[in-house]
Amino acid sequence: MGGPIGFILGSGWGNIIENVKNKQEKSFKTIFGQETTVKGHSGKLITGSLFAKNLIILSGRFHTYEGYSSLQVVKTIQYLHDQGIKQVIITSASGGLNPKYQVGDLVILNDLITLLCQSPLSGSQFQNLSQPFSQKLIESAQKAAVETNFPFQKGVYVYLKGPHYETYSDKMALQFLGADVVGMSTVPEVIMANYLGMEILGLSLVTNLAFVKHDHREVLQAVKNQESKLQKFFLKLIKIL
Repeated sequence: MGGPIGFILGSGWGNIIENVKNKQEKSFKTIFGQETTVKGHSGKLITGSLFAKNLIILSGRFHTYEGYSSLQVVKTIQYLHDQGIKQVIITSASGGLNPKYQVGDLVILNDLITLLCQSPLSGSQFQNLSQPFSQKLIESAQKAAVETNFPFQKGVYVYLKGPHYETYSDKMALQFLGADVVGMSTVPEVIMANYLGMEILGLSLVTNLAFVKHDHREVLQAVKNQESKLQKFFLKLIKIL
């Protein structure tokens, strides 16, 4: 088998792992000594394989809005790195700021806005983020989306701590800054993964239009509505990688 592939699965994404072979599970509590508290995050570490590739999947993540620091949030990335992961796929649910986006669109991230994120790095851990995502992995994701007829966009993700959703004026400001989608995760993990020299693919599913009133139940339902497409997309993507 080739080198293992790592995954961090965001809100509602956990059911894409149903096809994994030789599956073994452990709880976040066992691995990290702490649990995730958010509905839609099972808080499990899953290992297994698909298409002769070893997978290490973190179904869920930690968030700063749960009271964790940015450094605590990226324990997941550090764990994957310690397990020999060179390629990591980081997923999330997000609100669509770009007026061209529709609920259910897959967004292949090509950049971040980190201005509002406390860095997980400290001291002299200076890190170049001029290209936070792997172009090779972006191209693989585009190919997988086309071959599975999954509507996709390429866009910029902006982080807000939450847990409250953004005000109308917040959204206008974020859109003005150049953000296409907004969410409460991903950015600390991408910063640390870059620092550790990992290749990163960022994927976000538009679960609500940011300028429309919404709640977390709608976010989870929007992902559930796309489950079959997500599963087909990921099977194709893993096969390509």
